[in-house]
Amino acid sequence: MIAVKRLQSLFWVLLVALGALGAYLVSLRVATERNELMRVRTQIAQARADIRYLETEFAARSSIRQLEQWNAQDFRYSARAADQYLDGERALAHLDGVEANGPAYVAPPVMVAMIDTDAAPPAQAAQPVASPAALEIRSDISTIRTASAEAARSQPSRVALTAPAPVKESKAPSAKKKDDNAKEPAGSRLARADQGESALARRAERMAMLDARLLDDRTLGDIGRKAAVEKRGSVN
Repeated sequence: MIAVKRLQSLFWVLLVALGALGAYLVSLRVATERNELMRVRTQIAQARADIRYLETEFAARSSIRQLEQWNAQDFRYSARAADQYLDGERALAHLDGVEANGPAYVAPPVMVAMIDTDAAPPAQAAQPVASPAALEIRSDISTIRTASAEAARSQPSRVALTAPAPVKESKAPSAKKKDDNAKEPAGSRLARADQGESALARRAERMAMLDARLLDDRTLGDIGRKAAVEKRGSVN
C-alpha cells in the first residue's frame, strides 16, 4: 500500500511537469508565429513601397519626352562635362572668375528726422465775428457818407454852371424872399445845403449806432435763448 501511494504521488508530479512543459512549448510556438507575422507585415510594407517607387518610375519614364521638352524650353539642365572638374584646392583657388557670394555686411542707413524751416506760420488768433445786423448798419452808414460827399463835390459845379436868373421886383413878400435868396452868394447857399446834408447824415448815423447797440451779439443771443426757453415751455 505504501508503494502504491508513492507511485501515485510520483505519477502526479510527472503529470504536472508534462503539463508545464506543454504550456511552455505552446507559448514558445505562439511567440514564434507572432514574430513571423510581424516579419510578413514588414515585408508587405516594403513591397508596397517598392510598388509605389516602381509606379513612379514607370510614370516618369513614360513622360520622359515631356520632361526633355520642358528641359529644353525652361530648365536647360545638362550633364557635367570633364572640363568642369578640378584637380584640387589649388586649382579651385586659382580659378578665374570666382566672386564672393555677396557683398560684405553693410549697416542699414540711419533715418534721421529733419526739421522743416519753411513750416507754415502759426495760425493767428481768431477775431470776434461781428453780428450781421451791425455789419449791415455799418454798410448803411458808409453808403450815406459816400452819398453826402458826392453831393458836396457836385454842388459847386452846379452852382458855377447855373447863373441866377433876373427876378422882377414885386410887392408880395414871397417875391422879396426869392429876391433875397437870389441875391445871396453861392457860397452861403452851398454851406446851407452842406449843413442840411450833414445834419441828415449825423441823424442817420445816430440811428444806426442806436440800432447797433440794441442789436449787438449779446442782445441777439439773449433773445435767442429766451425764444428757446419759451418754445420748450410751450412744448411741455
